[in-house]
Amino acid sequence: MRPWPPLAEDAQAAEEVCIELGLGDLLERMPGGLMQEVGESGWQLSHGERSRLYMARALLQGAELLVLDESFAALDPDSLEQALQCVWRRAPTLLVVAHP
Repeated sequence: MRPWPPLAEDAQAAEEVCIELGLGDLLERMPGGLMQEVGESGWQLSHGERSRLYMARALLQGAELLVLDESFAALDPDSLEQALQCVWRRAPTLLVVAHP
């Protein structure tokens, strides 16, 4: 569990994961950057951005097993490759559920 507000090193880790997942451009566009409120009452995200944000949150939890259920379905081929590389590097054990 990470504290709130985040420690400087936690914010840095979150930014690094987001950049690895291809969300760097999004962070630059948002007025609040990493601290921008997102969702219904905040900045609107595309399905692919939302998916990668969920992946970042899951990776930052530091769990021994990361289960991703249809997490890559909304990604274009380039984003998919980038996200796969990131989760393969960072997740100790990975289970991906995908439906054809």
